[in-house]
Amino acid sequence: MQKYPFQDMTLSMEERVADLLRRLTLEEKIYMLSTHQMPVERLGIGEWYIGQEIARGYVGREPETVSTVFPQPIGLASTFDPALMLQLGEIAGEEARYYQRKDPKSHLMVWGPTVDPERDPRWGRTEEGYGEDPFLIGEMTTAYTQGLAGEDPVYRRTIPTLKHFCANNNEKNRGSSSSNITPRTLHEYYYRAFEASIVRGGADSMMTAYNELAGVPACMNPDLQHVVKDQWKLGFVVTDGADFSQNVLAHRSHATHGEALAACLKSGCDIMTDGEEMVAAAARDALKRGLITEAEIDRAVGNALLGRFRLGEFDGDACPYCTEPAETDTPVHRAVNQCAAMEQMCLLHNEGLLPLSLKKGQKVAVIGPLGDENYRDWYTGVPSYHVSVLDGLRQRLGEDQVLWDDGYDVVGLRSVQNGAYASVEADGTVRFSAETPGEKERFQYHDWDFGSVNLRSCWNGRYVTEDGVYRASSETPYEWFIREWLRPEPYGKHMLFHSWHDQPMHVTMQEDGTLRAVSGGRPSPERLFEVEVLEDGISRAAKLAAEADVVVLCLGNHPMQVARECYDRPNLELPAHEKALLRAVQQANPQTVLVVVSSYPYALEEAQQLVPSILYTTHAGPELGNAVAETLLGGNNPAARCPITWYRTAQDLPDIMEYDIIEAERTYLYDTVKPLYPFGHGLSYSSFAYRDFTAEVKKEGLLFHLTVENTSERDGDEVVQLYTRALHSRMKRPRRQLCGFQRVPVPAGDSVPVTIFVPWYALECYDVTQEKMLVEQGDYWFGAGASSADIRLELEQMVPGEEIPLRDLSLPTLVKNYDAKSGMEMHLWFSKKQNDWYGCTNDWGGTFCFAKAAFQGYTKGELWAAAPCLEATVQIYAGETLLGETKIRPSGCPDDFCRYTLDLKPYTGTADLRLVVQGMASLYRIQLG
Repeated sequence: MQKYPFQDMTLSMEERVADLLRRLTLEEKIYMLSTHQMPVERLGIGEWYIGQEIARGYVGREPETVSTVFPQPIGLASTFDPALMLQLGEIAGEEARYYQRKDPKSHLMVWGPTVDPERDPRWGRTEEGYGEDPFLIGEMTTAYTQGLAGEDPVYRRTIPTLKHFCANNNEKNRGSSSSNITPRTLHEYYYRAFEASIVRGGADSMMTAYNELAGVPACMNPDLQHVVKDQWKLGFVVTDGADFSQNVLAHRSHATHGEALAACLKSGCDIMTDGEEMVAAAARDALKRGLITEAEIDRAVGNALLGRFRLGEFDGDACPYCTEPAETDTPVHRAVNQCAAMEQMCLLHNEGLLPLSLKKGQKVAVIGPLGDENYRDWYTGVPSYHVSVLDGLRQRLGEDQVLWDDGYDVVGLRSVQNGAYASVEADGTVRFSAETPGEKERFQYHDWDFGSVNLRSCWNGRYVTEDGVYRASSETPYEWFIREWLRPEPYGKHMLFHSWHDQPMHVTMQEDGTLRAVSGGRPSPERLFEVEVLEDGISRAAKLAAEADVVVLCLGNHPMQVARECYDRPNLELPAHEKALLRAVQQANPQTVLVVVSSYPYALEEAQQLVPSILYTTHAGPELGNAVAETLLGGNNPAARCPITWYRTAQDLPDIMEYDIIEAERTYLYDTVKPLYPFGHGLSYSSFAYRDFTAEVKKEGLLFHLTVENTSERDGDEVVQLYTRALHSRMKRPRRQLCGFQRVPVPAGDSVPVTIFVPWYALECYDVTQEKMLVEQGDYWFGAGASSADIRLELEQMVPGEEIPLRDLSLPTLVKNYDAKSGMEMHLWFSKKQNDWYGCTNDWGGTFCFAKAAFQGYTKGELWAAAPCLEATVQIYAGETLLGETKIRPSGCPDDFCRYTLDLKPYTGTADLRLVVQGMASLYRIQLG
């Protein structure tokens, strides 16, 4: 029964939220500033949790929380199929509703998708994202969030939360590192990927990143309010897990949690993903000190409460998503998921071996560490079944026709201290007690490189793990902390094993022969072991390969080890054991197909030279084996495309901390390095021809027409990609940039017309002179093709838009909006005083250049600058003409800006404004008059 206006469904939701806020006490509102929002029983407000992982469908952590587990997002991106993403979003949303009905206090404010662009494939969380191109990311995640949110104009099925805003593409030191950004890279690249799902999709929430953005923690980025909320109209913003406290503990941006909370709220961050008592204490402290007002708390809490209203929490059956059928893991869901697994199969290389053409009685050998596995990453739900590559092929060819070997070495571990072998006891305890190696003393040696080794008992099939003592008791390495990690370090002819703790701890034999992790110490005998190879896995696998007619070699990564959340990859190479296995198997049987099952790209140049065919799949969920088998045997014609560049070597990449993609010329947008597999690459069993390419200008964008012909005898999908380049821009623009695409089914021997609409927003760039995104008018090149490097048709088209004006130097010019810079270690940094970024030089000085400025005979200059160390000098040039200079006195801190007035030599005309700095200085803005 209705008691209060906030329960009145005839009022707007905004009016209902306002009424509820008036009825809540200050203390009750304080306890709604964290992701665990406390109940208010007197008003009928229940307990509420914000946050439910949704990257690959609903993510449950318990065995009974079964859900439909999709392929990894980087694989979903490779489908180039927004219609499929919409279906997957609907499935994930329905399954979230299913579990919410069992537990009404949670599950609907979902966390995902991860949309931050992936400008470096070494990032440990590459599998979570949608690639390196912001347009592709935007189109795919827009569709996914639309499915998650539903189509009702008032209510939401779920509220998707985009991750992680922004420039969050390294794991090492992520809680304190700072990403070097500029206004152009922020708006054109990093922000752009988020905007699509908010403005045109179903996202109404966003999670900030752990890192800083040129000196400001991401949860205090002023653009959360100025851009994300004021321009894009997002509902509410949350911090990443435990990141609110890290402002004090890791970033050290503020001395107290109260000060940090005030900065977050004022910047537009609403909800802290941290302990509710700590957040509440911070709020009380900030209020007491006058750092925040109750109105600011109302704004933040109200934003999140509006989301709860839109989810129908207070409206019962009036919300259609409270009554729509909601089940999990249904036959329909499985069928769509199988389609997703098939569509993300990417044929990287093929010299004719695929699809396999097997004669009766011919045998296939499945070899390799990934051949009989179906691994889960951390953001994976619980499937009700799983099919490995081995399973998929045996189901189709028969068990007798498919041979199998994992290629692992079998080892015995012998103690230097007592000379005994490690033996597995009935309860799994590992004890050094055996004189000779028998079945209980045999272990598979899983070496994933970079200090990630696992031992798996051949006797009980369990992994050796640490739970006080070491036991062979783990079913698989899958926890936040991988206790199965053994980190080997050679010591002469012996081996030390560091424990999983990321601390100086050694695996050490105790007096009773068991193993424990012990801190510190030297490599004494009880810490030293001999790894004795009892069975050479590579030789064994090569022998099996020689017996088969065709080999399917399955290599790749374990998604919970080496590279994952908290850990980046040091390079792009396959694990050393896998590379040796590849060479030996190929030598034994040249008819080898390499199937790469991986969360990320590898450097495969050697592999491409060795084997005739390479098929790539992500860890694709329970349908992995079915999708691989169908593709190998020709039942599925692959059409996926690489959403991220596959480089020949990590040496072709800048430092992982280089975030300025324009200056560093990184990603396919600016890169001049020839990769192994470029962005958009992917082969088919069919062949296609393109013709009849035309364009016409429409009110909302450009409409392109072309014809695609299937010139083969096999039906297939072709992913038609449209790229563009501005031909006469005032600024450095991408060499080519995706602006449209369409996955098109084309019957064998048939031709189909293809229409691709390119909206104006796909052509926008960021104009630093006006501080806004716009379409720059002028001539543009457009190319249609099968990848960014395989353009089949081209044309030039005049694009209407805005002419970017000359810089008006009579107005304040912010130094952050430079066009180019030169010098050692020049960068932007954030000023709390100005709530904005400014330019910095080190002791070597440098130059900030502002292109195409209009000089009107100015005789005075006003420069806001600081010199945080010694005296510095700033010279003002019009092109190569020196107009004036000033000394910058030593200041109290880097952003202690003072106004300096200069007399200038008059200059009239158009030239680049250049600020040449000698010494260490901070520059905020300049104005001429």
